[in-house]
Amino acid sequence: MVIHQTPVGAIVEDGPPRLLSDHATAFTWAHLQVRWGDRVAEPGCGTGVLSLFCALAGAASVVGTDIDEEALAAARQNALANRLADRVAFRQGSLLEPVPGPLDLVVALLPHKPAPRPFDHRYFGGFDGTDLLRAVIEQAAARLVPGGRLVLYLNSIAHPRRVLAEFDRAFTVRKLAEKRRSFTVEEFDRLTPGMFAHLEARRAAGEAEFEEDADGLYFTARLYEGTRR
Repeated sequence: MVIHQTPVGAIVEDGPPRLLSDHATAFTWAHLQVRWGDRVAEPGCGTGVLSLFCALAGAASVVGTDIDEEALAAARQNALANRLADRVAFRQGSLLEPVPGPLDLVVALLPHKPAPRPFDHRYFGGFDGTDLLRAVIEQAAARLVPGGRLVLYLNSIAHPRRVLAEFDRAFTVRKLAEKRRSFTVEEFDRLTPGMFAHLEARRAAGEAEFEEDADGLYFTARLYEGTRR
């Protein structure tokens, strides 16, 4: 069990260790603004921490979705543990398919690791890392009311130029925050063999962005907010 201290109060998170939230979740809630009465969806919700955050922040309704039954079971248990089960629902399905809308806010922290072949669904984002990111942009555009917002976590290894070009089509986009995150070759190759070589090839093709300095390799994590036009 983990107790997160967030800007809107403490959130208890429990579940299998492989499913617990990480630095990207904390980075997202640190810069996420929920408006009182928002109708919110969180695709790829995992154990539901960001959905619970939105409920605590004043959302009128929150729906989290995931394809992973074990993650959804943990999310429902976390809603009970945080006394939010009457304000947050969790549904099985891909991205926003189980949520017809209309919505005021979509919060998306999705799998985005590029790899030459599918691997663990918690990380795999397609050949260039953008498959789920582009899909959720399209789905959110169809469900958000005018003026509604999509808050999207975008890693610089996941072809950010392609994602932002898609984002700009229906949204007015601004960057909320960014941070540098160190990594190692071994960290990525543990996820799936050959992943770092694939990242190097994607960087050579102008699709992935990461750097190296005296402290080692690093990518840039960015949080964007798009307002539906």
